[in-house]
Amino acid sequence: MMKKIFAALAALTMIACAGCSDKKESASSESVPATTGGIVQDVPPEETQPDPLEPKPSTDATEATAAEAETTSAESTAEPVSEESDESGESPAEESAASPENLSDEELVSMAQTLFESACRTSWDFHVGCPYTLDYNSTAENSLGWKFYLVTSEGISSIADVEADYYSTFSDTYTTDLSEIYLESGGRVYALDGQRGSNIYYTGSAVTAVTSRQENEVFFTVENYYSGSDFSGEGAYTQTAEFSAVLHEDGSWRAGVFTLPY
Repeated sequence: MMKKIFAALAALTMIACAGCSDKKESASSESVPATTGGIVQDVPPEETQPDPLEPKPSTDATEATAAEAETTSAESTAEPVSEESDESGESPAEESAASPENLSDEELVSMAQTLFESACRTSWDFHVGCPYTLDYNSTAENSLGWKFYLVTSEGISSIADVEADYYSTFSDTYTTDLSEIYLESGGRVYALDGQRGSNIYYTGSAVTAVTSRQENEVFFTVENYYSGSDFSGEGAYTQTAEFSAVLHEDGSWRAGVFTLPY
């Protein structure tokens, strides 16, 4: 009888131990993922062992977000840039570039030389001959009986059109004699086209000095050079003349006082 009791107790003890062992194995399997050869199967190796040289995505993203936020903040708070105008309505940049007093004599003389040469060409084209295409078979006469020829160039149908072209070089603050050599008739414009030769002794001109400055006009000395004259025995000589450059509101310089030297 006693042997049966001891056998039963031994069997219960073995069952209890087996239960504890199963609980430990179960707990161990829940807390630690299954591994093979020491490598965790559920987590990729690159995630557990990141490359130390690889940039950290989270850090870069944070820096990019911060930089973007900073740029957005700067753009939203930046004030628009604008040039302040003075009492005359000109911005400082315009005033600096336009005002004659801000240019040296050398700069003004250089500008005037170019303008003087342009004025010579324009004056010659409009006063001697004509810069437009003419129909010599269609004419009109003025009160003095002078014969004028029809201008056929596109867009030129009045003296005002002719003056607009002329005043691209000359200043309209000075009067012109174009109405004496161009004639309007029947809604068309005619040109006198008075041909002549130039002075064969003329050799050139040079703007040599600034003589005075005004707010919007600068006056210069021009020296016109001639190799001789029709009078026998007279050699080369220089003739001095006055020339002026007028500053217009658009910042351009136009010829003012002017005399064609040839």
